[in-house]
Amino acid sequence: MPNLFYNDIFATKGIEYLLIISFFLVFIPFYSFLKEVEGPLFSLAKVRLPRGVFFDKTHTWAYLKSAGQVQVGVDDFLAALTGPVSLQLHKMVGEEVQRGDHLATLKGEGKSLKVYSPVSGTMKSINKKALHKFSKRTSNDFTENWLFDMAPKRWDVEKAMLIIGEKAQQWVQQEQARLRDVLAFAERKYDLSAQPILLQEGGEIEDKVLESLSPEIWEEFQSEFIDAAK
Repeated sequence: MPNLFYNDIFATKGIEYLLIISFFLVFIPFYSFLKEVEGPLFSLAKVRLPRGVFFDKTHTWAYLKSAGQVQVGVDDFLAALTGPVSLQLHKMVGEEVQRGDHLATLKGEGKSLKVYSPVSGTMKSINKKALHKFSKRTSNDFTENWLFDMAPKRWDVEKAMLIIGEKAQQWVQQEQARLRDVLAFAERKYDLSAQPILLQEGGEIEDKVLESLSPEIWEEFQSEFIDAAK
């Protein structure tokens, strides 16, 4: 009588279940990794201005969380211009901060821009993950790229000094138009024949335009677009 092989279908199903469970155990952390993968640089043509986020004219933003804490970050406009930069902190956890205080410095190769606080309060935490990936777009929500978490002191008063919604959209459009004029002036002032201001198709300013420009033009930008708005 030939040998007969008996397959326990329940045992087979058990193996299938184990494979499915193993797949999901691997997929979940892999999906989280994909969300954090650095994508294209921020684009001047796609500056994000989400609802509920308040913007300061020094190109920072503030978002009031449900717990009463305020997250603070740097806007897409500034990140799109600088390209990848490091960020040197000037305020630490536990320190008191006043609106307009020097929070941090964006640093390129021999070039820098100061970042000012849009609100007053006490520093509660620093988003080290966002610091590591500054100037890179991820698939995370806008406010997940916060840099500092603060306990606000005068939120009801200071939020009136910030802009939101349609006013923020109009402001960014004006900033982009003004940037063209400032860069054109700087091009003549500093004789940038060897470093022309790059334009995309349609005459738009190239992303990362500050990255290859001189420290003098970074100082010009600091004066015109950040310091003048304090």
